[in-house]
Amino acid sequence: MVTNKGLVKYGIRTKNTQFVSKQSESILNALKDNHKNDIVRKNHKIYIGSQKGLIIGDLDRHTFQLIDIPALNNVPIYRLDVDSKNNIWIGTHGITKLLKLHSDLKTIEIFDQYLSSDVRTQSLNIMDILVDSKNKVWVATLIDGILEYDETQNRFIKHKYNADIPSSPSGNYHRCLFEDKDGVVWVGGDGNGVNYFDPSSNIFKVMMPFQDRLYERNRSVARGIAFDDQNNIWIGSHDGVSKYNVINKTYTSWRNDEGKKPVIYNNVVRTLLCDDENNIWIGTSAGVNKYNHKTKQMEFISQRDLPLRFYNSITKDKSGNIWFCTNNDAALYWYDTKLKTFHNITQHPILCEYAHIAPTSYVMEDSRKRLWISLSKKGLILYDKVKGLSRFYSTTEAPPYKIIGDQIVDIKEDSKGVIWVSTFNGISGIDIDNNKVISFNNKNGLVGNKVSPIAIDKEDRLWIGATGGLMMLNQKRDQFTLFSEDDGLPSVEFPEHASIINNNYEIAFPSNNGVILFDPEQWKNEYKKLPFFIKSYTVFEKEYFNINESFENATIELKASENSFSFNLVALNYTHVSQSWFAYKLDGFDHEWHYTKDPKAVFTNVPGGNYVFKYKAATDNLHWHNIPEKKVTVKLDTLFYKTYWFFALIILMASSIIYVFYLYRVNQQKKFFELQSKAQILEKEKTAVMYENLRQQLNPHFLFNSLTSLSGLIQLDQNIASKFLNQMSGIYRYILKNGNSETVSLADETEFVKIYVSLQQTRFTEGLVVNLNINDEYLHYRIAPVSIQNLIENAIKHNVIDEDSPLVIDIYIEDAYIVVRNNLQKKNLVETSNKKGLIQIVELYKYLSPLKIIIEESKTHFIIKIPLI
Repeated sequence: MVTNKGLVKYGIRTKNTQFVSKQSESILNALKDNHKNDIVRKNHKIYIGSQKGLIIGDLDRHTFQLIDIPALNNVPIYRLDVDSKNNIWIGTHGITKLLKLHSDLKTIEIFDQYLSSDVRTQSLNIMDILVDSKNKVWVATLIDGILEYDETQNRFIKHKYNADIPSSPSGNYHRCLFEDKDGVVWVGGDGNGVNYFDPSSNIFKVMMPFQDRLYERNRSVARGIAFDDQNNIWIGSHDGVSKYNVINKTYTSWRNDEGKKPVIYNNVVRTLLCDDENNIWIGTSAGVNKYNHKTKQMEFISQRDLPLRFYNSITKDKSGNIWFCTNNDAALYWYDTKLKTFHNITQHPILCEYAHIAPTSYVMEDSRKRLWISLSKKGLILYDKVKGLSRFYSTTEAPPYKIIGDQIVDIKEDSKGVIWVSTFNGISGIDIDNNKVISFNNKNGLVGNKVSPIAIDKEDRLWIGATGGLMMLNQKRDQFTLFSEDDGLPSVEFPEHASIINNNYEIAFPSNNGVILFDPEQWKNEYKKLPFFIKSYTVFEKEYFNINESFENATIELKASENSFSFNLVALNYTHVSQSWFAYKLDGFDHEWHYTKDPKAVFTNVPGGNYVFKYKAATDNLHWHNIPEKKVTVKLDTLFYKTYWFFALIILMASSIIYVFYLYRVNQQKKFFELQSKAQILEKEKTAVMYENLRQQLNPHFLFNSLTSLSGLIQLDQNIASKFLNQMSGIYRYILKNGNSETVSLADETEFVKIYVSLQQTRFTEGLVVNLNINDEYLHYRIAPVSIQNLIENAIKHNVIDEDSPLVIDIYIEDAYIVVRNNLQKKNLVETSNKKGLIQIVELYKYLSPLKIIIEESKTHFIIKIPLI
């Protein structure tokens, strides 16, 4: 401890305080009125800033020396720190000075030029100095913000409050600096609170299109970007184009001002390109300009070569040819750098078919000499220059030519030859070798669907500028990392322009608030364990904070009505706020762990019971096995109507009711089946009676006709009459024999039919032809008696019989049916028909066979198929 009476040492273990011995008079004089000065320990030495100079003490020997620094000119040392090379960084009080005393204690470097020259703050500006664990020097000031020492260029960089950059300090008035164990630097200030940052993790730099008037509309929005051969950055905006010189840190701008001669076609600049000759091509909303590197002049490309239209992008292929995407009729132009000539798509032998379809947005040539051309809101063209073939990709094409969106902004190729396109609906990767397209949107990882710039780094990681943040998709294409304003981004909105990579392999993304410039190699996916807690829990929008802070056997008790609740989690991640992941599970309710960036674990309609809420936090979603979980017991009461005994009672009552109802239904069903059986028997008996009546009709009609025929035969030929009479008696014997039979064999029925047909042919002679064609293998089947005879009689009854046009009846077997078919020559009037014969046979067969009788009628024939039994 530094006092005006000397140095004091306090023993933590002995709890003794004593003055340090061997202090010379000069040391004691230097320590007087030293209550505002600083003391720092480095290894076994202490460094003390005093009114008279620098005091260095050896802690092992308890010896001290006073170092006179002439450059200070007796100005008191106010703050100091020591770097790893034992250089001493000093800030003064009274007259503000910032200097570096080298380890030889003689060489001095002064950095006063980085401090404000305002006389009002000349006496006090430097408030603290910190050398962090990575040997980077930081200085807290009152008006100059936070100073960062750049050792490579031996200069200080100012970090000041900037309303246009969300990641800038909250103010410029800072008092103290502190580094925690994770390397996070904390800055305390007056009126602007506490700021913190991780010097090693902030990989993003911001380059504004202009250095002034950024508040004006679109003046801070970066659009087209280009790097020349000196890595100077050219930025297009809606207020002209500017060049930032990386060596002298100055801007040069080209913009049209009212009343002055135009220097470019239009202030709306959408695209920039540096060609192989280090010329800068500038696409505006009214034409193309070119900054000639040799003449240092801005040129206007004549409308004879390129139309004075709106240019969406300018790119170059691997041959050095320059492509111009515009919105005129031809839509696409190119400049042959070897022949120094301009051409348009209508002159191309293959691509001409795509002219006049839509404006073009971007052109990229891949490693296999294939051109990829995006059409505005229409899709994507692939032109293979080697094969002379083209393909079309869009949202309306069938796989594998279906992509996620038609408004394509940027096109890039990864190391595996997969072509990635950004759209307003997400991103698609076109894998031609495997004949597939993979896509991502906000349903499977993206923070937002509108994607504009994309880039692929040397490790084959895909960087994505999406609405809501900058994302990185890993090499395996299965893990996203999100970067937001908390990670140093100036904006999480990206205009519809492509990214670019400079000679140092830095990626430049246009954003709504300047150019985001970063080296992707600086970002490493470092896994860190995070301190994590439950801040509170919420039940029906009411928050409770009564969880035991010790987290040992923490328990919350909820009423049965409080079965919807949530836990509010906290992870202390000061390095990357957006990279905090949470894992949680409610044992007894959840089957799997939930992994999310949302710090709120929500549960609804949880049944009563005892549960254990488990939770973790980490900086990624991959290393959960290394993190011990924390637990909270949840005791949720159960409503009486959800208890086991209540369910048992309900089940018993329900079972009783169901059993009684079952008995009732069985009894009713039994009665129903009995009635149905009786009805079927009655119906069958009714049908049988009707069919019996049908068979009995054979007697009067057949008998009358037969006797008439017999009378005529007796007079003509008594032998034939005798044979005819025997056949009649055979028919009636068959009827009497089978009168009580439901079925007869097909053999018996066919013999009966032969006799019947013979009698009828005696009557009609050659006017009736009956072809009976039944193989012996079917004669064992059964059939209803006189059914075929009825069908023959039905045919005779309804058709004209004449020797000139005989009635032909065919009887044969088809599948499981016996078929009776006759030609149609219908009578105009059938006096003896009651139209019930066929109906009665059909009804009878419902009880005799599962197969139905089939009745068909065409223009020439009438067919009836009777199933064999």
